[in-house]
Amino acid sequence: MCGLDRVLSKVQPGGERHHLTSCPGGFLRLGGVLVMTMLIVVGVSLGSPSANAQGSIGVTVKHGKLVVAGTHRQFIPRGFTSDGLTYPTPYATALCSLRFQRSVNAGYLKDAQRALSSPPLPGLGYNASFQAMVHQWHANTVRLQISQGGLQYGHAHGLSNYADTIRSVVAQARAAGLIVIIAMQTEAYSCTPYEHGQMQKLPDQRTEQAWSYLLDSSITHDRGVILEVFNEPDTSKACHLGTFMHPHWKKAWPDWAEGCGTEPRQGMLVVGQYLRRIAPDNVLLFDGEGPDFAFTRFRMSGRMPKNSAFTFHPYGYIVRGSKRDSVRAWNKRFGRFAREGHAVFVTEWNEAFLCPHDPNQSITRLFIRNYLPAHSMGVLGYGWDAPAEAKGYLVNSYSYPGNKANYQLVDPNQSGCDHDGGRILEQEFRAEAAQ
Repeated sequence: MCGLDRVLSKVQPGGERHHLTSCPGGFLRLGGVLVMTMLIVVGVSLGSPSANAQGSIGVTVKHGKLVVAGTHRQFIPRGFTSDGLTYPTPYATALCSLRFQRSVNAGYLKDAQRALSSPPLPGLGYNASFQAMVHQWHANTVRLQISQGGLQYGHAHGLSNYADTIRSVVAQARAAGLIVIIAMQTEAYSCTPYEHGQMQKLPDQRTEQAWSYLLDSSITHDRGVILEVFNEPDTSKACHLGTFMHPHWKKAWPDWAEGCGTEPRQGMLVVGQYLRRIAPDNVLLFDGEGPDFAFTRFRMSGRMPKNSAFTFHPYGYIVRGSKRDSVRAWNKRFGRFAREGHAVFVTEWNEAFLCPHDPNQSITRLFIRNYLPAHSMGVLGYGWDAPAEAKGYLVNSYSYPGNKANYQLVDPNQSGCDHDGGRILEQEFRAEAAQ
């Protein structure tokens, strides 16, 4: 998830309420600010959706760009983040509060998991969910959020149900020709046990243990699987210094990299280096810090693992309803970092939080149709299968009482937002796939 747990806390047990603000960057004149609008970069086609995982493409990072493995062709991700594996269904009675187990959202998450993990369609190596992603939505990438707590519990008790489900879903997505991002998650939907009375917001030895239990040769030998080290680190929470919107920057990035000593083997760089040792060939993906979990004031460490890419979640992409202020924030948070020569793309975006501040969607269209392509940044929408009452529910992707999945855009949903941001994504995906 993203800063989603910050806004959706009213429907997530144990969540805290925070208010996200803005974000964002880039070459076209907007009241004195330059935004790049040319150079629309198109994502590489993945070829036949019926290809098996061995026949599907892989990716690697070369000269600061995500490219198709074995080529110089740039790969621009487009697709969705999925919550379908976040809820640790086999171990929910042990990990999740009774209140959450009985909640409407838990029911939705279980329905989403059934849809995502259902058997392949006759004659295909993948199910209706992945068929719809590829054929109806023209996706080339899916991001699967997984529960750190669920994997830890399986490891501790000699159980493989949850890990096997994840591997099976990854295999189906790869059979459909999709690049797969596996994102380690500790937020509310994952039922991961708290650390020191609060949600874990930096990876540590528990994270390493969860990764080591999941990864087998089917994943580590497949360059089409990207490993996202840890979802949405937040040193203001983990290290109690600064705030999410105003980190203590002098300390925030060192703490992000190597922890603040509250847990053994803590930090994004520390755990990233561990992952590189056990998964030498997969692209590693690093979330940033502070507003939009981006890269304000970030300086690349010489110890950053090779073959690494970077991601951010620009839910605060509209700043004070102003194009000029928004573009300045984009540049500050991620645009400059991309232009410095780093592989950067969006793995969560949704208009729902800020649509009242962009009533004619001019900032949204500028961001999705101009700014991101001009910076060679792909985008994954949030989400394919978030709980149906949540603001992140973009696609009618699973059946639940009173509803049958049709894989169409949900417009509108319970948030009251018209979700034309989702419509813009749909149009962009189709246009890119046609080129």
